[in-house]
Amino acid sequence: MAPFFTGIARGFFKAAAEVASGPSAITATGGTLYTPGNGYKYNTFTSPGSFVVSSGSGTAQILVVAGGGGGIDYYGGGGGGGGIVYDTSFPLIPGPYSVTVGPGGTGGPFPGATPGGDSSFSPLLTAKGGGRGGLYPTTPGAAGGSGGGGAEPTSTGGPGNQPSQPKPATATNYGNPGGNGSPNAGAYQSGGGGGAGGAGTPGPSNTSASGGIGGPGQPFPGFEYPIVGLGPIAPEAASPTNNHYGGGGYGWGYVPTTRVTGGGGGGYPNIPQKGTDGLGGGGAANYYGGTTTTQKNGGSGVVIIRYLA
Repeated sequence: MAPFFTGIARGFFKAAAEVASGPSAITATGGTLYTPGNGYKYNTFTSPGSFVVSSGSGTAQILVVAGGGGGIDYYGGGGGGGGIVYDTSFPLIPGPYSVTVGPGGTGGPFPGATPGGDSSFSPLLTAKGGGRGGLYPTTPGAAGGSGGGGAEPTSTGGPGNQPSQPKPATATNYGNPGGNGSPNAGAYQSGGGGGAGGAGTPGPSNTSASGGIGGPGQPFPGFEYPIVGLGPIAPEAASPTNNHYGGGGYGWGYVPTTRVTGGGGGGYPNIPQKGTDGLGGGGAANYYGGTTTTQKNGGSGVVIIRYLA
């Protein structure tokens, strides 16, 4: 193991030992502090910064969401949702902890479209940015935290790389592949980007004008948008419980009489919308020039630290 990461690991185990010897109330600064009255404090970061524990020790639940990937023009695939790593028992002691928040990827004509940016806490917890969508006819969706969707007709969805990322034993990685483009001759249908809660679906291989559905976001109870400063969000990102993160962007569909622009951010079907900032949603896929570039962008990520009030 490299000396830098050896030092990080030693610091982590030192913190864990100090917490085990007797936790105490934590006082900390950084990001925006929310105390919603449910027994917890939340420090929410929507841009890079530093989380500083000034006193106390204990464990925290830390949600790290990367930026979503950009959607692609010209029969392209939906952007992959940002990867997520969630630690249920991260030990904190006095001192600074670095925070990085990944931006959403840029959507639009290939090769200008980009993946989402990585987010991190410490750096023991790193979430990988979502992959950009695939390009007609065979360029695949890119790998990412969740993979980008494939383009029509035979472009494959990108793999989700987040599950393979190193992490502490108390953390879980979330990321899934994008769906493939459809080879159906009666319509043009690209795949949806992968989401933290499931894979994107392929183009439906029928004669409808619908594209593949973006993979769902992953729900995190206790991190509802209104109490962590990200909501209310309208329309909600396919989240009846207001707590899903990292959804994939919808694919694009076309038949000779109808064009349907994909939705962004974990999916708003048939609504030309970018991924939602703070939720790490993938961008929409589109026909060339069908909507503005902004609507194809992925949403930015977020880092949230939750600990006892």
